[in-house]
Amino acid sequence: MLKSLKVENIALIEEQYIEFYKGLNVLSGETGAGKSIIINALCFALGSRADKSLIRNGADYAKVTAVFEVDLDEKLSQLLQELDVEPEESIIVVRKMFVDGKSEIKVNGTSVSLSMLKKLTTNLIDVYGQFEHTNLLDERKHLQVLDDYGGQEISQKFDEYKAVYDELLSLKAQIKALGGDERERMNKIDFLQYEINEINLVNPQLGEDEQLQAQKSIMVNAEKLAEAYGVAKSALDGEEYSARLGIGTARNKLQSIADINPAMQPLTERLYSLEAELDDIISEITSALNSCEYDEREFNEVDSRLDSIKMLKKKYGNTILEVLEAKQKAEEELSNLQNSAELLQELNQKIEKTTQNLQNLSESLSKTRKKYAEQLQNEILSQLKDLGMGKSQFVVQFEPCEFSASGADKVEFMFSANLGEPVKNLNKIISGGELSRFMLALKSSLAKISNIGTQIYDEIDAGISGHIGQVIAIKLSKISKDCQVITISHLPQIVAMADFVFRIEKFEKDGKTYSRIEQLDAQQALKEIARLSGGENIGEHSLVFAKEMQDWANKAKNEA
Repeated sequence: MLKSLKVENIALIEEQYIEFYKGLNVLSGETGAGKSIIINALCFALGSRADKSLIRNGADYAKVTAVFEVDLDEKLSQLLQELDVEPEESIIVVRKMFVDGKSEIKVNGTSVSLSMLKKLTTNLIDVYGQFEHTNLLDERKHLQVLDDYGGQEISQKFDEYKAVYDELLSLKAQIKALGGDERERMNKIDFLQYEINEINLVNPQLGEDEQLQAQKSIMVNAEKLAEAYGVAKSALDGEEYSARLGIGTARNKLQSIADINPAMQPLTERLYSLEAELDDIISEITSALNSCEYDEREFNEVDSRLDSIKMLKKKYGNTILEVLEAKQKAEEELSNLQNSAELLQELNQKIEKTTQNLQNLSESLSKTRKKYAEQLQNEILSQLKDLGMGKSQFVVQFEPCEFSASGADKVEFMFSANLGEPVKNLNKIISGGELSRFMLALKSSLAKISNIGTQIYDEIDAGISGHIGQVIAIKLSKISKDCQVITISHLPQIVAMADFVFRIEKFEKDGKTYSRIEQLDAQQALKEIARLSGGENIGEHSLVFAKEMQDWANKAKNEA
């Protein structure tokens, strides 16, 4: 159960420490005094989403510390171990949010994530407010409510169903990977063969695009290249004067005097080497000059080849290497598809067998759900009778549907508050007061099979007054015998029924507004009942009436 709550710098609360107790804890106070702030602060500690507007004006941070006393069962111990928190019978949750957006969350001193916090606190406390009322109207939630009510028996059958359902999805995924059904597979084979043939038709070679691009560049600039080669060749090997002729003349002259001046012999040999090197250069230039001779047909062939390779790169990859890798991948996939007929047959046989198994499990799950649906119907009708709605009708309606992750059942809660009226979907016929009582009936039914130690009701008495207020007060008291109940209420009947009463009030100090909460003693609680019954001007008759209501509450609790 929730042992204590310390709130710092949230909305109108500067700092407040509250101790709660086993039984029925009721928070009362004037409208606007800040009762909802306590619930909002608690929800913040439990992991609800919050923004910086929660922080008290002028403060640097908001902080909530919630202390729980728990009975450690296997599930809760495992959850704590998953959080790297040593299992203990006291759980201290601290959540802090700063104005710069940073936040801290700790459980027994260990830092945890928001999702981890939510996973833990959903097993410690349930909060029922206007959102939960609205949530109940969503028929998509009804199946989960029924499964929660069914507890371990439904959970076990659902786990068996879900395992086979996942197996079926896996088998279908394998068939899809093999091309799907026969028609899909043949279409895929045709497509892969087309891709492979398209690449084979061009048959690109690694580095070919670069070579072709260089060749095209030469062709485009052939005239400029030929002119340069020609001038260079003439300068080196012209008919009238050239470097080749000059070197030969110099070599011959030096050779003729080598016997007179032996020092010229090495120069003569160097000129021989230079002449040989020059001949090689002239040969390469001549070859380059000859390569400039091409016709239009050769240019078109190179250009067309480049276009073909460019088209492949656009479809299959940015480089020829990627194109060839795409071809290899397609060939492997094609081979698998062409050789998959036997595997497909085997998978289809498994799917047929698994589908039949799933059908049997879904029927078993549905049968168990219907058993608990009948129990839930009777339980809620009994609770509604206690809540002054004895003429109500409640039906858990089943419709079969396709296999899904939640089974093959579509479940919808159908309700009628009045005798002779047909049952309809909750969101079509239920009023605010009726919904509050229906929610209380449902949660009373679920509380019997839940291990959660605390239930919070945020104005469960909305739209309620008079005798029905007494009925709800008695119901809350009964629930509080099995688990701790904390509720916000405006009804004197519920405050009279409380085991512990807390009053929230708003005050001003030094130009600022604050909210504070205090636990009331017996005499103060009596005055609060009188105030709720007749207003602030409490007279002797108001106190007498309040005492009578308190006596009624005590008698009702003793008779329960």
